Amino acid sequence: MSNQLEKLKNSIKKEYVESFEQDLMKSSGFVPVDKRQNNFYVIISKSNLKNKENIAAIIKEKYSGLTAQFIPLEQNEFDEIFENVNSKNNSEERKVDVQQKETASGASQQGELSAEDMLVGIGWITKEQLQECNQQAVKRDVPLDAILFEKELLSSDKIASYLQKKYGLKPISKQDIKVDKSILKLLPDDFIEKKKLIILSIETGNKLGVAMINPKDQYTIREISLSTGRSPNVYALPYHVYEAYLKEYLIQKRIDQSAKETERIIASIEEETAQYVDEDNLWAQVEKELQDASGNVARFVHKIITDSIDAKASDIHIEPRLGYYVVRIRQDGILKKILDIPGTIEQAVITRFKVLAKMNIAEHRRPQDGTFSIRYNDRMYDFRINTLPVSGKEKVVIRILAPAVSLKAAGEKMIIAGAADDDIQKIHDMVQSPNGIILTSGPTGSGKTTTLYTILKALNKEDVNITTIEDPVEIKLEGINQSQVNAKADITFASCMRAILRQDPDIILVGEIRDFETLETAISAALTGHLVLSTVHTNSAAATITRLIEMGAKDYLVSSTLTGVIAQRLVRRLCDSCKESYYPSEEEVKHISNNPKVQEELLKTKMYKKKGCKECGFLGYTGRLGIYEVMPITREIKKLIAQGAHDIEIEEVAVAAGMKTLKSACLNHIIEGRTTTDEFIRVLGYANE
Repeated sequence: MSNQLEKLKNSIKKEYVESFEQDLMKSSGFVPVDKRQNNFYVIISKSNLKNKENIAAIIKEKYSGLTAQFIPLEQNEFDEIFENVNSKNNSEERKVDVQQKETASGASQQGELSAEDMLVGIGWITKEQLQECNQQAVKRDVPLDAILFEKELLSSDKIASYLQKKYGLKPISKQDIKVDKSILKLLPDDFIEKKKLIILSIETGNKLGVAMINPKDQYTIREISLSTGRSPNVYALPYHVYEAYLKEYLIQKRIDQSAKETERIIASIEEETAQYVDEDNLWAQVEKELQDASGNVARFVHKIITDSIDAKASDIHIEPRLGYYVVRIRQDGILKKILDIPGTIEQAVITRFKVLAKMNIAEHRRPQDGTFSIRYNDRMYDFRINTLPVSGKEKVVIRILAPAVSLKAAGEKMIIAGAADDDIQKIHDMVQSPNGIILTSGPTGSGKTTTLYTILKALNKEDVNITTIEDPVEIKLEGINQSQVNAKADITFASCMRAILRQDPDIILVGEIRDFETLETAISAALTGHLVLSTVHTNSAAATITRLIEMGAKDYLVSSTLTGVIAQRLVRRLCDSCKESYYPSEEEVKHISNNPKVQEELLKTKMYKKKGCKECGFLGYTGRLGIYEVMPITREIKKLIAQGAHDIEIEEVAVAAGMKTLKSACLNHIIEGRTTTDEFIRVLGYANE
């Protein structure tokens, strides 16, 4: 057999071996030999006979009109021949390398640089940087452009130029990619992730636009062609673009899987409840589900909760409609519907929530409150739940209390998103007072507690004792003593504050001043040398003073103890990736300002509006930022409070002293391109002052 192998080795024609890429021959498992008449002879191993059709297609694509004829060998014999061919090729390549090195200087002078040498030649990176990045790329098994972009040595545009030079193909950008479910189905998910490619679109001539990390991988290109029945039109794919796409692709995949899972659970619950006709039996089925934490109802409720956490929602609303329920979540202050609950399973779902919160499942006529906790993604989440009878059914609202929120503070400098530097300085000056009351005001969900904790974190030092009383403890900070209201144990804001005053505190935080008893205790604490921080529900900083007096506090006590008030709201932040500039109309300008001079200036000012893109989920907004009205209580304001002045008069004096109103602060954000006039109107209403 050895003589036959030697003859076979000698029969292999070098030009045919060189016409195929070595990686392609290795992955497909063949060695080209020679062509005779209309046949093309190929060596394969007997164990690879099942791959004959693919190899035949590769041969036909390269040499049309020729028919592949196979010479099957044992695996060890095939390996010997392949190694022999491989060693000859490597020897030839080494010779070529020597020749290239000898002529490199001449080629460089003529501009025949490799893509990598081009990067050094034009000064984008140094030789040392190129060498270091190459080593990291090999170590991590990623292309060079991935390291260059990660280290911020090259921008996206420069990466594109590098890939154009390297592959001679047009590189794609994020804007060229659209996640189309119908196109995604053309190739298996595991193939797309394994081969690191993106299907772009169906192009003219029934071609398939495909972007690849390695656009010279002919075997993968061939597989795409055979799998889809379309000829690929190949583009170069920057690695950072691929990573961004993969993240979005996986999110879309997870959303689809989540939707299918929800449909399956609902169908299972409906199928089971359909077996029970009368109410008693249906109630028995509900109780059965509640006792089994792994039942369909339990899984469905758990999924509603976890999907809401993933969506970064603040509240979950489960509301009755005619014949069914809807689930809505509040994201960035806006309610968004996520699914319908069929009427056949609504009672089981509502009851499950009640059981979680240890509420009375038989009570449907009165409102109820409860709390519960679940562990998700290795974090403990707390929930506050309330039920309300509406139209013969029950509406459920669940507040999601995020755990261990991280707040930024650099030493004594506070970082408050959306606040101007002069406002932060005013807050900083206010909290330097050794005693007094500092209040934040605004509606529920306007970020009052977060602002107070940003202040607390800046004040948190070894030489001060900070104690809080909250309902519930929403944000946990190291070094601060935090207590929680517990009505059943008779721990209220007022009673706990009286206990805290015997704990030698320097700074006290009260979650909310809701009644006169709590307010009276806070004033007493401020009068006896403590700094008290708290929140109230009012519409503006000046209106807070009116609210305190209306609650029963004496005006002269408010005047002497109040140090400052911070009113705030949250508006949605425009997406920087897609926001569009424009000049406002006269009508739009009148909605956000009543001052003719300001209106005239705004008409000439470039503003921005939402558009929507993949970065922001086609909403046009990403996250929220605060607008603040910071009112230090000056001597003039103290006099007005003691005289029982109206809040409008107090606000006029504060504005004259340099206070920016909420509307002025929001207007600044609009001018600077951070938010829109629509957000101004949604949060603050039309300008009327």
